[in-house]
Amino acid sequence: MSYATDEERVEAIKRWWKENGTAVILGLVVGLGGVVGWRLWTGHVESRAVDASEIYMAMVSVARQDSQIAHDHGTTLMEGYPRTPYAALAALELARLAVERDDLVLAEGRLRWAMDHARAAETAQVARTRLARILIADGRAEDALTLLEIPAPEGFVGIVEELRGDAYRMLGQMDQARAAYDRAVLISGGVSDYLHMKRDALNAPIQVSDS
Repeated sequence: MSYATDEERVEAIKRWWKENGTAVILGLVVGLGGVVGWRLWTGHVESRAVDASEIYMAMVSVARQDSQIAHDHGTTLMEGYPRTPYAALAALELARLAVERDDLVLAEGRLRWAMDHARAAETAQVARTRLARILIADGRAEDALTLLEIPAPEGFVGIVEELRGDAYRMLGQMDQARAAYDRAVLISGGVSDYLHMKRDALNAPIQVSDS
């Protein structure tokens, strides 16, 4: 559409503004509100992350001296800051303290919580491998193997294969244990004497008691 005079253009603009001005203003308000709201939200998230990091550092600093205070800090992080990375790290530390008290049931619960709430795949895998060790030590090798079926991030594959070897050995499945240890040795570059010892122990003759 063309307009013959400036007056016609002005009148057309007035009509358009009368018909659409409210929507434009509303859109601007919503848009600006969204920007402000997003900034407030990100500021809130960053503030909570800083708070969580301070609580976690306080927890770590006292963990060796006062396990009760460490427990309180860890519980605060898990219950009050579950979406921060520090909550899963706190759960890992609480699991370690539980193992020191031989409370494997509590340790398992903490590690499963860490697996479910970890913000990083590496943190979840640390929890998974530690839990697998607990399950094997508790005689639950099949549960450990099931847990280890989840693909591991790079850098953890060798540890997973070693744990598979431990689980298979406990189940008496020596061929599978040997294969798992072989994979672990290969991934480690063959530099782990401990892995070689585990592998070689599978070939040791069974000692039969005379009694």
